[in-house]
Amino acid sequence: MESTFFYLIEPLDGSERSYVSSSGLILGTNLEDHKSTQRLAKVVGLPRNEAELNIGDVIVVHHNTFRDYYDMKGRIRKSSNFVKDKLYFVEKERIYMYIRDGIEKVFGPYAFVKPVNADREGFQFSTRVEKELVGQVALVDDRYSEDESVVSGDVVTFCKDSEYEFKINDEKFYRVPTRNIVAVL
Repeated sequence: MESTFFYLIEPLDGSERSYVSSSGLILGTNLEDHKSTQRLAKVVGLPRNEAELNIGDVIVVHHNTFRDYYDMKGRIRKSSNFVKDKLYFVEKERIYMYIRDGIEKVFGPYAFVKPVNADREGFQFSTRVEKELVGQVALVDDRYSEDESVVSGDVVTFCKDSEYEFKINDEKFYRVPTRNIVAVL
């Protein structure tokens, strides 16, 4: 099957929801909770005009790609990206990372930032475990790091509300648009 402008994908493990972690812990069964939707997909069809990905690549997509919802009458409806069976389409702008041959690459103008733990010495006024708006760059789009302004391993600060939490291989990352990285610390 060939698509005109979108990537055709299917959920990686065949399920639109990701209920169980790799350790076997049940994460959540609530339909309304976006955190338990599947974010990993396998590319099964490419757009005609441009294709930066290959068939078989594993990609990380937006949480609403596979998300079911309740309509106005309370009926469960499939995602607006649903095509048929387990087949969905996704826009290029809603793909954040791809994994090819075991190598993770950022797709688009984003950086994946690993949170940095807060210093825990002395009396603490906050119960925060992580430093707010600070993280270590784990992956960055190659096009952004060409001038080496931000590279993997840098500790950076970023704009408030620009981070978006992802769990990849049971590790927490923030997807931050590269334009919202304020400074390398």
